[in-house]
Amino acid sequence: MSALSVVILLLGSIIDIFDLVAVMITAVILLIARHEMGAKALGIYVVTGLIAFLVLPNKLISIEYFIIAIYPMLKPVFDKQCQAVKWLLKIIYILASALGLVLVMKIFTPDSPLYWDAIFALGLVVIFFIYDVLLFRISMYYGFKLRNKLRIDKFFNQK
Repeated sequence: MSALSVVILLLGSIIDIFDLVAVMITAVILLIARHEMGAKALGIYVVTGLIAFLVLPNKLISIEYFIIAIYPMLKPVFDKQCQAVKWLLKIIYILASALGLVLVMKIFTPDSPLYWDAIFALGLVVIFFIYDVLLFRISMYYGFKLRNKLRIDKFFNQK
């Protein structure tokens, strides 16, 4: 799963416009691994990020991966809380991630005007909320429909 994720990140780094899409696709792979392996899927997250950072020519996508792809691992922890705490944690994560991505982009493109950074940050916040909803829907669809059809649990040697 790490190798597949690195290949997807490589494709995303070749076409710069698809870097965030590639990171979100790898997060879905991590979501499936979390369904099957639980907290052990954190190993896939770490290995994928390290390999991507060492191998990929575009280091930006590996940094984006470290910031964004951890969310499928954090989402179940957030969702177990009461509604107020859950949304507070999600908003803190989303704002911190958006700020982190804006700072990283500022390092890689220091000439960009400040208003572009503000538009980028606002767009990231909107994308993260959509990302949260999509991860929930994909998780439910995988858990209730696809898992039994694909029999991926045999791949992970679990019952």
